[in-house]
Amino acid sequence: MSLYREGAPSGGQPESVPPNQEPTTSPRKPREPIFNQLPVGVAVLIGLIIVAHLVFSLLNPMAQAEALAKFALSPALFAKDLSAGDWMPALTMLFGYQFLHGGTLHIVMNLAMLLQAGPIAEAGLRRNQGSTLRFVLFFLLCGAGGGLFFCALNPGAQAVTIGASGAISGVFAGFLWGAIGLARPGQAMLKPVLASAVVFLLINVGLAALARGFNFVPIAWESHLGGFVAGLILYPIFARLGRPNTPA
Repeated sequence: MSLYREGAPSGGQPESVPPNQEPTTSPRKPREPIFNQLPVGVAVLIGLIIVAHLVFSLLNPMAQAEALAKFALSPALFAKDLSAGDWMPALTMLFGYQFLHGGTLHIVMNLAMLLQAGPIAEAGLRRNQGSTLRFVLFFLLCGAGGGLFFCALNPGAQAVTIGASGAISGVFAGFLWGAIGLARPGQAMLKPVLASAVVFLLINVGLAALARGFNFVPIAWESHLGGFVAGLILYPIFARLGRPNTPA
């Protein structure tokens, strides 16, 4: 996953103050710590991902292999479980793979993206009841969508995928929807949102596919794309859930 940061604002010239007139300044409000500003849903997911990674890291190699066999998403095993009617192992893979990561860099990059995109995505749901639960469920379903897309494009493959990248790709789609919904009246958001979507897809799908194609980095770009599409579809639905009924 790639971290997008807003560019620092360019410095401007200070306004001139007329003679014999004291400049007026308004007191600045103290900035709250970043963790006080995190929405509950984002904080819960970050905590779960970190705890899962720490537990996995503390396991011995044999226990890690057993955990991967149970939770990592394998298209071959997933299809086998479904065809046999074993729904529980299939669902365990489909949702469990989202909380395992292949190292410190992997988890740091995913958490950085979640920290950036998650607050806006959850804020777009905050006007309705139960936004925290809906955001967590939205995250999980986007990850499931990414996993299903990975399996669909790699039928019968023995390779496995792990990580929250698919889910966070869906959160980024929610971030784009949320940015539109939270925009001020008259604020043009379509062009910057479309530009952000194109850049995201070029980096997280296009470059990721090239990196794997040239055996540089084994990135499951299919889960990125599937999670992003799932987020585009699911976010408007989740934004409407919990909205109080209004008289006609």
